[in-house]
Amino acid sequence: MILRPGTADDDRFVATLARCAFGDYGDYDRVLPRWLGARGVATVIAEERGAPVGFAMVGMRPGLHLRRPDAELLAVAVAAAARGRGVGTALVREAITIAERWRARDLCLHTAEANVTAQHVFARAGFLPNGVADAFYANGQGALAMRRPVHALRRRLKAS
Repeated sequence: MILRPGTADDDRFVATLARCAFGDYGDYDRVLPRWLGARGVATVIAEERGAPVGFAMVGMRPGLHLRRPDAELLAVAVAAAARGRGVGTALVREAITIAERWRARDLCLHTAEANVTAQHVFARAGFLPNGVADAFYANGQGALAMRRPVHALRRRLKAS
């Protein structure tokens, strides 16, 4: 598996995977492709044998703590055929690396309350629950907010 920056040419892949992964939560298949290459958004594409199998998007959020911004993991999705092989974990690790490069204070995210699998992936990467957002998604479903200090990345990677 390789990870590479996403480009505008990935719009069809992102739209298709977003429809499969996030269709129950809103029109992410229309929103996420527009963020490819947008200012303040980094996209990472995971490929296996030259074909894309997953993506992650990280966005910059203004912050007030010591003038350091927060970053937000906007989306992470893995094609069904590629699940269980560490693709999601690799994408989350790369999102953390991007947040560190941006010198963000924290990396935050929202995930569906019912998406226990994603919550476990995020928890293994050091994310902690940070509240619940009722009716967060367009369909009215709630989301679990999670947050991870970015500075902890260096300590964790050195310990590995």
